[in-house]
Amino acid sequence: ATMAALALNTTGLVAARLPRKASRGTTGHRSLVTRAAGADDDEKPTARSVLSFLCPLLKVFGGGDAAAPRNRTLEVATSGFASIARLPFGSKVDEACIARPAGAVPKEPIILYEFEACPFCRRVREALSQLDLTVEVRPCPKDAVKHRTEVEAMGGKLTFPFLVDPNTEAGEGGMYESEDICRYLYATYGNGAEFPEGIISTTVLTGWMPTLLRAGRGMTRYANATTHAGAADLKPLTLYNYEGNQFARLARETLCELELPYTLFNCGKGSPKRATLTEVAGEGASVPYLVDPNTGQNVSESEEIVAYLFKTYGGAA
Repeated sequence: ATMAALALNTTGLVAARLPRKASRGTTGHRSLVTRAAGADDDEKPTARSVLSFLCPLLKVFGGGDAAAPRNRTLEVATSGFASIARLPFGSKVDEACIARPAGAVPKEPIILYEFEACPFCRRVREALSQLDLTVEVRPCPKDAVKHRTEVEAMGGKLTFPFLVDPNTEAGEGGMYESEDICRYLYATYGNGAEFPEGIISTTVLTGWMPTLLRAGRGMTRYANATTHAGAADLKPLTLYNYEGNQFARLARETLCELELPYTLFNCGKGSPKRATLTEVAGEGASVPYLVDPNTGQNVSESEEIVAYLFKTYGGAA
């Protein structure tokens, strides 16, 4: 087994590889085929021990008030190094996807349950950026109050990422396992693009670098978050983004920490969808750009987006 065969569970620790997707039984309920007991008992014990130590440590270093003013230079620098560590993934749209027919894009929203700090979730977001796909993200940070419950109800396990694609029989029941998800997305929406094996193979080398450099940002729900506290559901926000952008990462971390559902509108380098961003935000607009239908506010610049989100949804006075 390889590092790619590992996933993060509810505490951020390593869990054994789960089935590719949930399947529906004759009763209409989703069920999962489980492995025989002990099948993975000896898989990567060293990695499991390291991660058991690492994740709580990151929480300590990333602790304190997430809404407090931050050192802007340090924020931009660490996020920039995180992007460099994962080059060339998640920045440029594959040529085949630029030429993808309009009828070949998903008709109903794909839903991705994930959390920003997870390296296995990251490789899925990288693939989505390269495929130029828009998805609805339902963040599942540690201590989440809503979205993790949805995953457990659908798939039976609290392991991330978890993707639901209502457009296909293979995806409608939901699927775990980042490598399976990436290969599925390329096979279904890649328009013949060659699968980027490096997204999978480099995770063991560089996939953890953004998590370490950002000291666990985007890992745990902010304690003062007000999201999902009332009866009414929030309308998903929209974030214009591409995975490799160092400023967009700062916005995604905050959306995750506040457990805010949002539409991830990918428009990486070469994307024809950049025209949509121009229509919404004006000539010369760049990512990240946030649209909040709950307040009617549009916000540009990552520093302003982070401040706005914590002020609006973080219980700030």
